[in-house]
Amino acid sequence: MVNRFPLEQSPGVRAQAPMLTATKAEAVYLETRGRILTGGLSPGLNVNQESLAADLGVSITPLREALRRLEMEGLIRLEAHRTVVIAPLTGQELDELYVIRIELDSLAAGLAAVNASEADIITIGQLARQKPVREPVAQLERNRAFHRAIYASCRNGALVAYLDQLWDRTDRYRLILVKQELLGGMASRQDHVGIADAVADRDADRAARLTRDHIAGSRALIADIMSSRPNAELWE
Repeated sequence: MVNRFPLEQSPGVRAQAPMLTATKAEAVYLETRGRILTGGLSPGLNVNQESLAADLGVSITPLREALRRLEMEGLIRLEAHRTVVIAPLTGQELDELYVIRIELDSLAAGLAAVNASEADIITIGQLARQKPVREPVAQLERNRAFHRAIYASCRNGALVAYLDQLWDRTDRYRLILVKQELLGGMASRQDHVGIADAVADRDADRAARLTRDHIAGSRALIADIMSSRPNAELWE
């Protein structure tokens, strides 16, 4: 069975778009993605497409369009007989995604130190110094906003597009770390300030190195958490 709660009230990592101001497929995509990222649709769960459409209060057509996007992001797997399988969290996928992020995010940070405008640098510094919020999904969004402000400042459109896709696929893993940090203090905030200062100083080597260390550290912490808990407990 699918957890039931109204479409407009479900938490999600992206801002929820009301049905009246977005296409129905986009709203369904945002809602379904939000349920996956927050565990409303838990890793490994098998869901019938018709049941999910009924739960969302939509027809099967917009759901199928949304599911195709989610499959491209690696969040679900579509199987025969209209079954949707929520992708499990695995150490292998974590390693595969983060080994790429370590290289691309650090490259983007170095380029941002060279190419960011003064307005970009001000924004990056402000985002780095934001106080954390206690709601995990909202904090996840703040974390992503900081990193995107950096890589969007690299002035390389292809790199930005690759990183956007990569970050979409790592949201579930990063949420694990965010929840843990909210219990024990946001250690990543100090890392963010250091990276922001390196970009502001136009120090490409330092910005790239600090970003590499930050992401590698995050990967190690997430792996430790995953190894100590079953998938189901990661959402508690």
